Amino acid sequence: MEAFKESFMQYALIGGILTAGLCAYIGVYLILKRIIFVGIALAEVAALGVAIGLFLGFSPTIAALATTIIVVMLFWLSADVYTLPRESVIALAYCLAASLAIILIVKNPMAEAMGINLISGNLLYINSFDLWTIGGIAVLVTALHMMFFREFIFVSFDKETAQAQGIRANLYDFLIYLSIGVVVAGAIKIAGVLFVFAALVVPPMIGLILSLKTKYIFLVSSFVAMVGVPIGLWISYKWDFPSAPIIVCIYCGFYLCMLLMGRVFSGN
Repeated sequence: MEAFKESFMQYALIGGILTAGLCAYIGVYLILKRIIFVGIALAEVAALGVAIGLFLGFSPTIAALATTIIVVMLFWLSADVYTLPRESVIALAYCLAASLAIILIVKNPMAEAMGINLISGNLLYINSFDLWTIGGIAVLVTALHMMFFREFIFVSFDKETAQAQGIRANLYDFLIYLSIGVVVAGAIKIAGVLFVFAALVVPPMIGLILSLKTKYIFLVSSFVAMVGVPIGLWISYKWDFPSAPIIVCIYCGFYLCMLLMGRVFSGN
């Protein structure tokens, strides 16, 4: 516990746990809806928002939120409005966001100093404002998903059937996309693209392996994501490794262990 006596480590622990838990929870919807690459695209778009904020001299968090919500609208509309497949719109958004983010980072000394953290992530730079931001997002998203959990699950599994039964599927589908965008936008400045995308995908994969009932998938995914944070931070503190990549490696290690255990117990 000596590693967590320092205030910056306490901030990193709290912020990392909140971010990981939120991303893992919302990431289950990415898998259920088969839109995993929306996660990496939105993470890159949010990173572009941070770069825009630093370049123009205003709040990176607000800029990330604004750019992410705009792109979320494009992703949500792409299934019904555009003639191109949604995957092509996602690919376009990722390529454009990544390119513009690099351009803005290179042209701004402050952004350039933060550039590596936007990509790999560094939880040790979390401050009190970041904690309040991610805490507020956690409260709002949790409340929204508690209110409409059944509807969100129904729409994620079978949107057409939900519409046929009179459920406002388009509204609930949009709220899912919106909550994904808000979580990613709030998390990206804290944890970086690599950490956010890994937390969106790997813990939900573990949850799907271990759980049969849908509600337990969300609980297991969030739990696994949160457990990896203190372990990764301790390793980072002990051996001076970058925090976010270590946590990502731990998530992948958890997943490989679950696969191995599944093989052993199944007898294959």
